Amino acid sequence: MKKIKDILLYSVMAVALTNTVGCSNSFFDRYPSDSMQMETYMKNESEVQTILLDVYYYLQTVSQNVVYVNSLCTDEAYDYKINNATDFINMNESMWDATLGITASIWSDCYKMINRCNNVIEKAGNVSSANKARFEGEACFFRAYAYFTLVRLFGPVPLTTTVIDDYSTLYGYERSGVDEVYKQINADLATAIANLPDSYEAGTSSGRATRLAAYTMQAEVDMTRNDFVSAKKSLQQVINYANANTGKLGLQASIADIYGSDKPMNKEIILAAQFNNGATVVANDLMKRSIPNVSPGTQPSYTYADGTKSTISCSQGTSCLLMTWELYNLLRSYPNDKRYKEMTYDGIYDTRQSISKQTAEVKVNANGYAYLPTTLKYYDFGNQGLTKCASGCDNIIYRYADVLLMYAECLNEAGAAAEAASWLNLVRTRAGLDNTTAATKNEMAKAIEDERLLELCFEGHRWYDLVRTGRLNEVMVTHFNHRTPGLSATLQANDNGMVVKDCNSTQGTPLKWKFADGKTAPLFAIPYSQTQLMKGWKQNEGY
Repeated sequence: MKKIKDILLYSVMAVALTNTVGCSNSFFDRYPSDSMQMETYMKNESEVQTILLDVYYYLQTVSQNVVYVNSLCTDEAYDYKINNATDFINMNESMWDATLGITASIWSDCYKMINRCNNVIEKAGNVSSANKARFEGEACFFRAYAYFTLVRLFGPVPLTTTVIDDYSTLYGYERSGVDEVYKQINADLATAIANLPDSYEAGTSSGRATRLAAYTMQAEVDMTRNDFVSAKKSLQQVINYANANTGKLGLQASIADIYGSDKPMNKEIILAAQFNNGATVVANDLMKRSIPNVSPGTQPSYTYADGTKSTISCSQGTSCLLMTWELYNLLRSYPNDKRYKEMTYDGIYDTRQSISKQTAEVKVNANGYAYLPTTLKYYDFGNQGLTKCASGCDNIIYRYADVLLMYAECLNEAGAAAEAASWLNLVRTRAGLDNTTAATKNEMAKAIEDERLLELCFEGHRWYDLVRTGRLNEVMVTHFNHRTPGLSATLQANDNGMVVKDCNSTQGTPLKWKFADGKTAPLFAIPYSQTQLMKGWKQNEGY
């Protein structure tokens, strides 16, 4: 039977055909371009479900852009500037402003999700009694997800829980306070927890939102609000389920199996934005974003241990999401770490770049060209026969390793560092590492932070984690001031924007981190289009 990702394409096509009679795309986005004819649509369960499934489509685009923000705006990833991708370069160099397209897309798509969720909730009376509560639970879950995304990135945002029928009322909306937004998020998650099943059996519902996903999001919400006691209770619900259902939820034995397109919604995955395995249309762009576009472009994007070369060449990459040398060297500082051995690749070079020098932090080929490290989390090994960069790997939003690390953090915040270590070590052991040596609360906090970076990099967590713990500014100032010994001038500029003379330089001129003064809240600008439409809105500080 088809899983939910297999029917998403058909749902999206159906919504496209009904956009003039379906859900508006203009909600807090731009002037209305379509019209809602509720009297002719969403009159039965099938039509309500079509709109609900459309929310999962927008989950793909939102989660992808969330990955860009959490990676490129931190010390995880950089953009290879030779591609002239302005948005990605500006995020990488802390130069973004209100015209940033990535965050504008997040804003737009989150409100599309919200309006669709509001429609589903309003029309739940047209759904059978067997599915009514579940549909409402799903809609509340994704409305909470959208608002949680918006409030963390933009702060106060417009809040509505009703369908917009009269577009003239849009221009009277104000930005609701952060506390009010979180109050609605908590209310929606309470409904989701009450109405959703713990899990689904394999079939068309596999991959839909569950009670476990709602508990996990609730825990992250509470941790963001510094309520670690409540977060621990929600996480305990997920852990209890895993202990009682080891075949349904737990750590995968193989690191690589977590991400395989042929193993979607495996037992470690709690929530993911799904893509079609083997598809060339509904494919995940993060694969080609993670492949260096280099010269010669005929280099295989991956070479297997036995010497077999991938059928996908580097010419298909776009270089927008490459791994920083800092993250690369942290990963390979543990030679037995499976996350380095299995999910990191460093076999591609670029002859257009200036010469680097072999050091403890930089690997070069015989001609002095540095190998460019990159993540394999979105590299679809199952689609090699296509000879086309079309990934069916999913965007993982929540998984069980994340739950264990959050639980360890909650314990550490309560002063139980030794107990926290036992949960942290579950993740380290699976990765092939020894137990942590962290003993004090501060040591354990740093150990958990580092483990989250190693385990969850490129999955949309780093910015959120550093903001939540108050460590963003310190980490990013350090990142911009880090000179990678031996790296060429052009590659160093790509990595963190630092200007150096050549590979022999030991120091350079760093870029300035946007929030270095510590006085400005680490928020993104309200998209320029919104401030032009909503003339009374005050832009976030610093823009």
